[in-house]
Amino acid sequence: MIKLFRKIRYELIEKNSTGKYLKYAIGEIILVVIGILIALSINNWNENRKLQNEELNLLADIKTNLISSYNNFKFNSESNQIAIIQYEKIEYYIENNLKYNVELDSAFGVFTFWSTPFITSSSYNTLQTKGINLIKNKDLRQEIVNMFEVDLKSLINDYEKSEWNLSQTVTPFFSKHIKRLHKKSLVLSRPNDFEYLKQNKEFTNLLSMVIRQRKRGQVFFEDVMVKIKKLIINIETEINSR
Repeated sequence: MIKLFRKIRYELIEKNSTGKYLKYAIGEIILVVIGILIALSINNWNENRKLQNEELNLLADIKTNLISSYNNFKFNSESNQIAIIQYEKIEYYIENNLKYNVELDSAFGVFTFWSTPFITSSSYNTLQTKGINLIKNKDLRQEIVNMFEVDLKSLINDYEKSEWNLSQTVTPFFSKHIKRLHKKSLVLSRPNDFEYLKQNKEFTNLLSMVIRQRKRGQVFFEDVMVKIKKLIINIETEINSR
């Protein structure tokens, strides 16, 4: 093609056809410009395609992370619910002035335990590195940011920290009045004197605080899990629509 243009150019110059040569030169410039624009368009299309693939892959990774976090929270919620039942069993024995039964060994065994929320956020960290605006859907982008920056962080900064703060009071009392039955099991414990604990206001207050804290945790988990399920559905919808 280039050789053809050169041949035409030389023929016009040799024939001294100035007018025709100018028209040819203008036409050649237009063709070059059109070629450049086409090349730029193809390049832009390729770049946009690359960014879209990167966006969709990252959305899929975020979805996978959210599913992992959801399953963890579900397990935590179920564990906390079992623990609450155990704590309320101790409370029932005290309120009804019942004698100690070995079934309480399991209840006292989990008295200082709680399920720590584990959040999988590697994909969101990657999104932050690449730039939040990689997600083109503004509503979905904001929903993702709110999930990781507000909802999940509040679970750690509010609920988890309050659990640690409560443990600073519960653990010293526990170690003073309750013995771990480690020779039998790592999750069994028994009071040194249950009759004393039944009359001890500090213990009954701590018991009520622990029960309240675990129930509060249930509310946190349930609220976040509902939002995670909604976000997962929205991400799936976005991926399928593209």
